[in-house]
Amino acid sequence: MKKVQLMLACACTLVLGGCFTWHETAPVQTQMSKAPEGREITIALSGFAATLVDYIPVYGHQTYYVEGGPVWGRHGRRGWYPGHYETATTETLIPKFEKTEVFRTRARNLFEDSGFLLRAAPTDYNVDVVFEGPFVTDDEQSLEWVWMLCSVLSAEYSVQTWTAKLRIYDNKTGRVAFTRDYTQKYDNVVWSPLFFIGRAGYTRNTYSYMQSWCLTALTDRAVADATAFLASVK
Repeated sequence: MKKVQLMLACACTLVLGGCFTWHETAPVQTQMSKAPEGREITIALSGFAATLVDYIPVYGHQTYYVEGGPVWGRHGRRGWYPGHYETATTETLIPKFEKTEVFRTRARNLFEDSGFLLRAAPTDYNVDVVFEGPFVTDDEQSLEWVWMLCSVLSAEYSVQTWTAKLRIYDNKTGRVAFTRDYTQKYDNVVWSPLFFIGRAGYTRNTYSYMQSWCLTALTDRAVADATAFLASVK
């Protein structure tokens, strides 16, 4: 009986300490166009550059003074406790910035899987993509506070928006042959009965996860349009 009660208690603790997704932006669906049979279209890539941000916790100790005060009992003041020093553990999050080629590598693989040549010279076209962001509007920031306060600190709304500019250059003429602008938003709402405990192991509302989600979607959308254009060029 005690073993069953212990298992139930552990299960309840896991449920209460978990973090659950109420809402999340649906995955972006794209389709790549194949290179025309019998034609060798050579391309080069530029851009697709991003800097990922990760936060490293640094722990330390801080000593502070606790003021003394009276000790009260059922029949009034019973004494006085003296002031003393206490030491608490502190946590500081240090941002770490790291440049990554992951999105350019993803674009290269998508182009090559579609039959375009990226390791031949000279190249017919240059595909350039520039990311910008993140962007969060005043209304979105207000909505973050509304979710937090109305849920009594049990839910959190997180959002990021990134943009990308696609340009395809004709290397024979140097002219821009194709251009398109993109906007990609990602948001989610997470909830936990024990929010600060459950949130500790949750990653989908972190800065780096939302950034990677948006830039991956923008890469796929840009490459899908680029392959469609290149496949249609006569």
